[in-house]
Amino acid sequence: MKTKILAFIKIIGLVALLIMSSLFLKTSFESYGQEELPEAEQETIYNTTEFIENRVFLGDEDAQDEIIFVLDYMCPFCKEWVEEIFVKLQEEYIDTGKAKFYSIPQVYLSKQTLALTEFTQKVEEIYPERYFDLLERIFADHGLDDWGSDEYIDGLAEEFSLAGWETVELDYDVIRRTRQVTRGLDVLVVPTIYINGRMVEDRMDYEEITNLLEKSNIARWSATGELCGRDTDEC
Repeated sequence: MKTKILAFIKIIGLVALLIMSSLFLKTSFESYGQEELPEAEQETIYNTTEFIENRVFLGDEDAQDEIIFVLDYMCPFCKEWVEEIFVKLQEEYIDTGKAKFYSIPQVYLSKQTLALTEFTQKVEEIYPERYFDLLERIFADHGLDDWGSDEYIDGLAEEFSLAGWETVELDYDVIRRTRQVTRGLDVLVVPTIYINGRMVEDRMDYEEITNLLEKSNIARWSATGELCGRDTDEC
């Protein structure tokens, strides 16, 4: 009799174990099916408006894309970017009217950078048509013994017929402007490139740059600094 009771208890225990196992598997399966996927990484779009407003640009006024080049004149990688990436963008996107190109010189590396930035910003005020030729020439002259000196700048002014540049008074301080751009656009290195408000991860990756040009649009911002939606008329 005792043996039968023990056998019955074992059967009951086994049935209970099977039921619990089934419930566990069912719960696990349902939880797996309902598992939340990680949220997609949010795209960062920078409001570049205040940093390029009233600045000279290359390209068509009505171009659908915007390229911004944040640089330091002494930066060898900026020179490399101009010589290897910019020339291709100019041929394929800027000169064809597809994109506007802006440059924002910054003061990070040297007193020569400070002198050249003040010089070119003053030139931009009164000789905007010569600004980009001057920028390319400054990078091309890297390595000259007097590069960035007063004598070098005077020589450029004479060669490019920039009479009166030194009398121009900027309405901003270039070092303060550097801080503003650095904070506002999260600049960590130079060069830093922005395509339609998106920061390029690999500045020397021409394919990444062209993909952004083809797949994104210039971001529009409200007067209060809010990003406008694609279908809104508020901007």
